[in-house]
Amino acid sequence: MQFQSTYGKPLLAARDSKCSARDAEAGALAMEALHKQVMPFLLRRTKDEVLSDLPEKIIQDRFCDLSPVQLKLYERFSGSHVRQEISSMVKSNESEVPQESSGSTKASSHIFQALQYLLKLCSHPLLVTGEKMSDSMKCILTELLPDSSDIISELHKLHHSPKLVALSEILEECGIGVDTLGSDGAVSCGQHRVLIFAQHKALLDIIERDLFHAHMKNVTYLRLDGSVEPEKRFDIVKAFNSDPTIDVLLLTTHVGGLGLNLTSADTLVFMEHDWNPMRDHQVV
Repeated sequence: MQFQSTYGKPLLAARDSKCSARDAEAGALAMEALHKQVMPFLLRRTKDEVLSDLPEKIIQDRFCDLSPVQLKLYERFSGSHVRQEISSMVKSNESEVPQESSGSTKASSHIFQALQYLLKLCSHPLLVTGEKMSDSMKCILTELLPDSSDIISELHKLHHSPKLVALSEILEECGIGVDTLGSDGAVSCGQHRVLIFAQHKALLDIIERDLFHAHMKNVTYLRLDGSVEPEKRFDIVKAFNSDPTIDVLLLTTHVGGLGLNLTSADTLVFMEHDWNPMRDHQVV
């Protein structure tokens, strides 16, 4: 009861996005006091301290230009009233004193919806157009793809998403999906094993359909996202860790970023970064 009143209630109140400045300060003070109480009883060891035989972590950034279709959709968004509304909201928020109001909450929600649109657009055009495309969208893309009778089928082609092209290159560099037969005709294991993280399940669907099924049929993979029942997730992790013939594990950061022991993979690919950088850090 005393713990709840001293720490639980202030911390819970501070987590509310609509909390007052006083509640936020009380939550920060409660967190600091709780840390001082428990730190003498915690023993933390990092990988660098206990696993000196681990190789150095290599971080590579792959820069991808937008495809012509993505550029067209970006220009359409950039010239729309949505962008103008967002610009005016940002300017008004910068000039006004911060205060709690339904208007500011609505503005923030609107801005994050626009950022979410741009995040999806950078990953794949179909994430923003959808499989059932509006007539106005079809007219815009028909101007760009005049020789295509089926716009949706055309957008499923790999080159419309440079991120997918880069992913295929990374997998080939890892020896995955290139040649799975040894000289004796037996199936050989890939030199590397890869975890592929994304924010949206729809992007994992596209990777499965447009990359693995269409271009890299030799890739063996498992998938772990929010649609997998919690009691079955450990079985998928166990299967991946114990079976070296499985090349890839597809995951969403929300599900695969915390509490899973995925030590059998040596390569990690972020298709999309999380809004919270600590989630990505936890994955690594």
